Order: sequence, then structure tokens, then C-alpha cells
Amino acid sequence: MIAKVVRGYRPAGLLRYLLGPGLHEEHRNPRVVASWDDASWAHQPAKIGPGEFDFDLRALTTTMQELAALAGLPLSNPPALTDEWREHLLSGAPPRADAPEWLTHYQYDPRKRAVVLRQGYVWHCPVRLHPDDPVLSDAQWERIAKRLMKAVGIHDEGCRWIAVRHADDHIHLMATLVSERTGKRVYPFRDFVALREECRELERELGLVRTAGADKTALQAPTRKEKGKAARLGERVGWFQDRDGSALTPKVVLRRAVGRHAAVCRDSAEFLDALESDGLSPVVRRDGEGRIVGYAVSLPGDVTSAGASVLYSGSKLGADLSWPKLETRWRSVSKAEAGKLGPEAIDPGSLEGRHAALQDAARVVELALAAVRGSEDAEDAGGIAHATGEVLVAFAQGRDGRMAGELTDLSEVFDRAARVPHRVLPSVLGPAAAELRRTARRIGAVGVLSGRGRERDAAMALVVALAALITEIAAWQEMRGRVHQAAAARVVARGLRLERDAAVRRPAGTPARPAPGRRVAWVAAEPQERVPKPGPRSR
Repeated sequence: MIAKVVRGYRPAGLLRYLLGPGLHEEHRNPRVVASWDDASWAHQPAKIGPGEFDFDLRALTTTMQELAALAGLPLSNPPALTDEWREHLLSGAPPRADAPEWLTHYQYDPRKRAVVLRQGYVWHCPVRLHPDDPVLSDAQWERIAKRLMKAVGIHDEGCRWIAVRHADDHIHLMATLVSERTGKRVYPFRDFVALREECRELERELGLVRTAGADKTALQAPTRKEKGKAARLGERVGWFQDRDGSALTPKVVLRRAVGRHAAVCRDSAEFLDALESDGLSPVVRRDGEGRIVGYAVSLPGDVTSAGASVLYSGSKLGADLSWPKLETRWRSVSKAEAGKLGPEAIDPGSLEGRHAALQDAARVVELALAAVRGSEDAEDAGGIAHATGEVLVAFAQGRDGRMAGELTDLSEVFDRAARVPHRVLPSVLGPAAAELRRTARRIGAVGVLSGRGRERDAAMALVVALAALITEIAAWQEMRGRVHQAAAARVVARGLRLERDAAVRRPAGTPARPAPGRRVAWVAAEPQERVPKPGPRSR
């Protein structure tokens, strides 16, 4: 059971959506199934026509926005900021006497370094079941709605709320965050955390599919807005396509590309050079002493209405892709140690060199497997799990390249299995994990893997070793109660075994190829200020 909170300012607009046909005519038999006063039947809109969605929403709209109007809150989105008032808020100057009243609904966000609209008083929370869950009755959904609204404190504060159902697998909770008792606005504290905990308790009580806790290990899913933009512009810009032919969002494309370079590069200069060579136009941010403290990248062709490139900082792409976390990863393997198994010892154009790199990678993975089995130190095993993800990413890059295939998909699934809850990077990197991290860089230096001859046999040995290691990581995660990390690892291990079986059946000398239609053709875009390209890499 998943619950997600969004905020807004338009009660009438939300009600029209909830009790209407939906964006794609997907809503069926919309009805109010729960309310703050235990009289959901009294708030069901009356029918004014023969159509399924011919409702008279005036009474319900008045009920849900009455307190907001009395509190002086806007019943629609505040006007868009003009340049004058935006500059005023950015300056941090005291409020001006001639400032419009609606300006109080905007604030300066220091994290985004921009003026943003404050969170609205219309609280909207879709609550959705897992596809494998049974269909619940309206009475069961009423019970769930009451539990959730009490858990976040909105019910006890005296706010008006309703639950609308228009599908078998989910309901929508809507509340006006103004108290009937005091007439003042209510600000729920940590509502998402409370919802997550209550959802998990309801899953246990009702026998529903168990979902993950809020452990901050899941990749952020694309929003509906991002998916819509990708669908509109994907073909024109030439972004990657997913297996079903739909365009991947620029954030997903950039996350994969930046994660790939982070896994195989050894230092900041090599990383920025790789981003520049990949056409991602890195823009760096420096402190007063000239040190790099952050960076952002953009996808060619992804521009704003004004024609400026849309930039994504590393922290927005992935928690472990921020500049401080990348520097931590680079420091974890010293240059002296990297030289032992580093790219300098590899001739990428040599078949023997590629074979030796893959053969040695399989050996390192087998040693890591033994270390996980015999490890009593959870931190060291966590470091091995994270470093295994880097090896998988580097191997996928050599096999799939930019045209993401099976291994690329598996490396993305493994991202969650490689993480320890509430921690971005492992605090301890033991010898086995450090060796895996060096191995990832060595595979990255090899470049494209042809899948022929002895190289093919060595690649299959690495696939078998990775499947065994990831199976052991799944068991390690499950022993610590991390059900979803363990499930992700098992999916990847099974996928690697299927890849091995497919390679055995594939005629010798035939390289693995991604599914048809998966392509990239990035167009040239006018970049913003680019990072000066570093000198040649030492190989």
C-alpha cells in the first residue's frame, strides 16, 4: 500500500478531477466512501444527468472550501510572480508596503536557490494497493481512510476531509487544512513518515503485500509531468527509448550516464572529461577558494521555453552522485592501490588484455563472495554490496554501451539491493570492497566488449560469479530484515543466470545486442558555460 501526498490551492479543481472521468477516461463509478463526520453518504454529490459523471458538485465544493475562505486563503492558485516581485524576494529585503497580499504565498528556497510557491492548504493523498492485492470493499476502504487521517493528525485537528473511490485498487484522500475548532490553518508534521508507518501496519492487519519502509534506498520514480514531457519531446530530441518504445525521461537518461562514469572514473578530472566527451555539458560550482563543491549536467535538446538547457545537479540524479559523495568514492581507492590493478596495465585494443581483465574480475568477485559468507561485520558486507553495483554498471557499459540492454536494466534494479537503509555510502570499505571498486575501473578502461572468443568465455565466467555473489548479498540483506533489498538482489541474480543461459545458446562470435528500437541520437545543443576540458588522461 503506497500513499503519496501533494499540496495545492484549488479545492474545486481537485473535486472535479476526483469525481470526473479522469485524464484518460479511466475513472469508474466515483463515490465518497469516507468523511471526517462519518457521514460519507451526506457528501455524495447528487446526479443532475444520465451520465456517469453528471454530478452537482456545488454543495461539496462549498463544504470543502468554506473554512479556507473564512481564513482568507485563496481558492485558486496565486498569480504568477512578476520579475519585480521575484527580485524583491530574492534580495531578502523587508516586506514593502505596496506588496500584494498574494505575495505571502511565495518564499525563497535556499536549497533550490529560487523563489517557489509555498505548499498549499489542499491536502491530497492517493492511496494505492499492490497489483497482487485483492479488491477491497468500500467499508474496508472507509476503515483505511480513517486510520490514515488519524495517523497524520488531520482528523484530530478538526479538519474536513473525504475519501473518494473511482477504481478498484485505490482511493484519494482530500483534506482542507483549516481547523473547524480554531479557524486556523493546520500544518501536519512529518505526514509522509506517519502515512508510511500506518500503511505498513494496515498491510500486516489486512494480509496485503508488504511494501518497503521509508528507508531512502529506492530510486525516485519519474513524475507524471516528467513522463509527459518525455512523451512529447522524446522523438524530436532523440532520447533513449525504453523496452516498450516509450521515451525515457531526461533525468533517467542522465542518471544512467552519470552513474556509469562515476563507476569507472578514478578522479574528478577524469569524471568531468568523461561527461564532456559524452555531450552532457557539465557545469561546476566552486567555493571562494576555487574548489569544486557541486556540478550539474544537461541532456542535449532538453531546454526551457526560453531556450536554456535544463540542468540537473548530481544530488538530484542520485544520492550517491553528489560531488561530496563522488569525492568519497574516489578517495576510497588510492592511486597507489589503483595502479596495482588500474587502467595503466590494460591495453584496451588487445584481446589478451580484455580477457585478462575479465578473468581477474571473476576472481575478485569470487573472493568477495567468500568475504560476504564469512563476514560478521555488517559494514564490510555493505561496502561489498555497493561496490558490486559498480562492477555490474561497468560490465553493463562494456556489453551494452549507450544502447541500454539487459545488463543495464539489471544494474538499475540492483541499485536498491546495493544500499544500506538510511545511508548513502557505506561507512566502511574493507579490502574486498576496495578490490571490487578497482575492478570496476579496470573493466571501464577495457571499453567495448566484443563477446567473441576467449573474451566471451571470460565474460560468462564473470556473469556466473556475479550471480553467485548477488545471491549471497540477497541472503545477507534478508537476514537483516531488508525484504525489498533482498528481493531486488534475487531478481538480478535470476536475470544474470538467464543471461548466461542465453549466451550458451547463442552461436559463438555473436555479440549480445539490445532489443530493437533502443537507440540514442542526441542532437547538438547550444551549451551553457562549459567546464574547460582537462588534459589527456594518463593511461
